[in-house]
Amino acid sequence: MNRILLLAAITSLFVLTGCGQQPSEKLLAYEENHEIIGTEKDEIIGEVSSTIYDTIDRSNSKATELIVGPITAQGEDITPPEGRYIITAEENLTGKPQSGRVLIYDTDGVLLYETLLDMGFGVDTVTVDLNGSHTVHFDGIDQAIITPVPTGITNELTAGIWEVGKDIEPGDYSITTESGFALGDLQLFEKGKSPRVFEFLNSNPETAVNIQLKEGQKLKIDNLSYLKFERVP
Repeated sequence: MNRILLLAAITSLFVLTGCGQQPSEKLLAYEENHEIIGTEKDEIIGEVSSTIYDTIDRSNSKATELIVGPITAQGEDITPPEGRYIITAEENLTGKPQSGRVLIYDTDGVLLYETLLDMGFGVDTVTVDLNGSHTVHFDGIDQAIITPVPTGITNELTAGIWEVGKDIEPGDYSITTESGFALGDLQLFEKGKSPRVFEFLNSNPETAVNIQLKEGQKLKIDNLSYLKFERVP
């Protein structure tokens, strides 16, 4: 989806309203809660890896720290053992921040997660469950570190995939982001239901998305370094 075109369409919502024309359902959903629906949502979600619904052993009994690199120009693939991990890129030999892609695939080649790791701007870590068969691909960076990370309840989530009830408590939340330059989204997955997508503009951190989280749901934070979840009474 061309998000610039979507933003232009949102702007037109106010023009249409002023002219007395009825705005579309898509524009109303976006104006109300920054939710993207319809074909635009489907393009963002793409093909969903069924492994996003997996619940792994969070004790990290099999997990181990892995240093990946030096990474060639063709990229590097690695399949870590089962565990909960945080993925980061190291500074290169000159001490300069790195920028490159990380992509995670299941055994069928379906993409579970993709982002641009950028140590200077935007996303600099990814936190995700790996089931022992996921392949992590790196390119554009010299070296990366995959580190086991313990599970803990928090109201501040970063880029990656999170589980309601394990990483954040169920409940009603108002969600905001921090000031920056990225355009990203929060994707909500629940078995048997269509995923939902909520968009955030880092340049407008005051904008809040209101959402109810239920036990077992998965949250996928894409192209955003940080989201703050405040409980709503």
